[in-house]
Amino acid sequence: MKKSNKKLLVLAILLLVVCAGVGTFAIYRSTSSGTTTATTAQWAVKVNGTNMETGSFTFGASDITWTTNTSKVSGKIAPGSTGTITLEIDATGLEVDVDYTAAIESVKIDGTTVSNSAFTVTPATTTDGAGTIAYNATSMKKTITLNVVWTGADSDTTEKDTADKAMAGKDIEIKLNVTAKQHLGA
Repeated sequence: MKKSNKKLLVLAILLLVVCAGVGTFAIYRSTSSGTTTATTAQWAVKVNGTNMETGSFTFGASDITWTTNTSKVSGKIAPGSTGTITLEIDATGLEVDVDYTAAIESVKIDGTTVSNSAFTVTPATTTDGAGTIAYNATSMKKTITLNVVWTGADSDTTEKDTADKAMAGKDIEIKLNVTAKQHLGA
């Protein structure tokens, strides 16, 4: 083969290698793009029919179902009185599981805050104080019951007697804090 033919052959092979390399490089540089959308879940929780914006709900003594006690005047409460508060948490329409808690925030006698130890508010069952409402397309309601006890004087100490007597004839207001948030667990 002649020298010029060899040069042409080498040049042709080199040209083929460069073209093959550019083609391969182009395959690895390919790009594509796309768009996706997602709609966020609904969120609106009600407690006893009221939209839960603040999370706090106030109950007066008349909103509490007091246990009848024949040793007291009807419609009145005294140390040792017990009752229940019923709350309905309505998460119907939500598209996620909901965690909730309910606990006493404060107690007021005629507008003056008193020690929470004068009254105890405890869940009637283990799921009444806190729990999860599972997603359901039809209804997501949970009724919880909280027990209320005016602990009052359990002994005849002057301090407890004085505190109980200071409440005589006055209006009692119990403020509950109810919290609802999206369940983040599995």
